Amino acid sequence: MHSVLLAKELERKSEEIVEAANIAIGNLLPTKSRSLYDIAYNRFKKWCAEKNVQVYSENVLLAYFSENAKNYKSSTLWAQYSMVKSCLIIYDNIDISKFPKLIAFLKRTGDGYQAKKIENIDKE
Repeated sequence: MHSVLLAKELERKSEEIVEAANIAIGNLLPTKSRSLYDIAYNRFKKWCAEKNVQVYSENVLLAYFSENAKNYKSSTLWAQYSMVKSCLIIYDNIDISKFPKLIAFLKRTGDGYQAKKIENIDKE
């Protein structure tokens, strides 16, 4: 009888820990831009579903960002990478920051890129 009560207590504590962890995970993304992160992540997941991708390998991410590089500037690709990276770590426990070919590809997209200069306006 005592072991049954102990098992139930451990199970309840375990459920509390899982719930607390899920709440903490839910707060890992920036509050103000969470919707942008979710959009970037969902766009990647949709692309994967269309391509029948089930494992998020470095080659998969290279293909995804290579397709996006046709339509977006380097700065946008880096922003998308950052958002997808955060979501993959949080939701899928996958760290794409350890993908050297992907990082090299993103760096290459910025070659020759010139940011638009903002001219200073003199205040009177």
